[in-house]
Parts: sequence; structure tokens; C-alpha cells
Amino acid sequence: MGFAGFFVVITVGLILMLINVGFSIGLTFRIPKTDANLTLMGCLGEKDKAINSLPSYVNGHLASNKDFINHSMTTTIWKIEGCEMGIIGKQEGSPALGIHLGIK
Repeated sequence: MGFAGFFVVITVGLILMLINVGFSIGLTFRIPKTDANLTLMGCLGEKDKAINSLPSYVNGHLASNKDFINHSMTTTIWKIEGCEMGIIGKQEGSPALGIHLGIK
């Protein structure tokens, strides 16, 4: 997330936390001739709700070692959390091509 990500988490994340909302956005697509997907996801907001707003097919993949490539970063400030992840690997229940927008 870097230095700019800190300010996004502290400003936008604080607003989302105050209204008790978690937000996630992402893109996934199947890698041809494999059963693996490339998924790029991010979440922001109140700590528990931000993680819960992620789709079910990335549940348990945040900072895990069960994928071929898993680049995950989180920034936590008090009750605010921001996360980003890029995953290449098998994800049960993932669509062949999908755009995700989640609010909890």
C-alpha cells in the first residue's frame, strides 16, 4: 500500500468505519488451460466488515501460503483495515471471469 495507502486507509477507512461499513472491489479471471485464477482484490473499512466483504472464493487466501503466488498486504489502524492482494492459484468457486463489488 505504501505511503499513499496509509492516507487512504486513515481518511476513507475512517469514514467507512464511522458508518460501520466494509467495502471491497476486485477482478478475477481464469488462466487458460489451467484450473487457476488470477485475482486482484482490495478491501477497506471497519476491520471485521472489510474482510467479510471479500468474496467467498478468496476466503482464507489473505496472507496464506496455499497459492502459487500470493501477494497480500494489510494496513491496520485502530479499528480500520485496508487490504490488497494479488493471487495466482486455484480458488474454489471462483468465476471464469468476474468483477466483484462488495459492501457489508
